[in-house]
Amino acid sequence: MRAHHRRRALTLAGAFGVLVVAAVLAWRSWPSGPPPETTEIAAGRALAQACSVCHALDLGAPPRVGPHLWGIVDRPVGAIAGYGYSRALVEAGGRWTAERLDRFLADPAVAFPGTAMAYGGLTDAVDRARLIAFLATLRD
Repeated sequence: MRAHHRRRALTLAGAFGVLVVAAVLAWRSWPSGPPPETTEIAAGRALAQACSVCHALDLGAPPRVGPHLWGIVDRPVGAIAGYGYSRALVEAGGRWTAERLDRFLADPAVAFPGTAMAYGGLTDAVDRARLIAFLATLRD
């Protein structure tokens, strides 16, 4: 990898990390209710509309083709009772951290070979960061 490509990749990774951490910290420290929606989170909300074709975004919503995404950030992988996860996700273990979601959303088939999620991936790192920042707001 050329040096300028490596620097750009590191810069995008750093920007992603800062954005997600800021969104999660803002949400957790806001005194009452969720924080005001930032431009980045609004952009993530718009990106999530594509997800909502297969995944419900609301609290208590039943699974659609995929499990609901309410509380996805920091939820154990494969944790929605009664949903028929692929073997790849059942055996994955761990939690849906922002970093793990980033890898999964970039290319689900590479992150979890054998996943049933038929999605080619979101190639833009900034868009993935925005989407994950929005997903981090979907919690009690």
